[in-house]
Amino acid sequence: MWPLVLLWLAVHAFVLALILGIKFVTAKTLALIFLAGTVVWFLLGRNKPLALPAPPGAGNDAHV
Repeated sequence: MWPLVLLWLAVHAFVLALILGIKFVTAKTLALIFLAGTVVWFLLGRNKPLALPAPPGAGNDAHV
């Protein structure tokens, strides 16, 4: 009887490890895809340089 109990526990441990492994591998893959997409968006998706707007009332006095 004890070998059957050990076999039952081993099979359930294997199935649980398989399910959790697939779950976490999928989560890591989705996170890496999201990060890679963000990098591509930041590098290629912007056509103009980032700049802060001028404060109110500030003119272009550099030529004076």
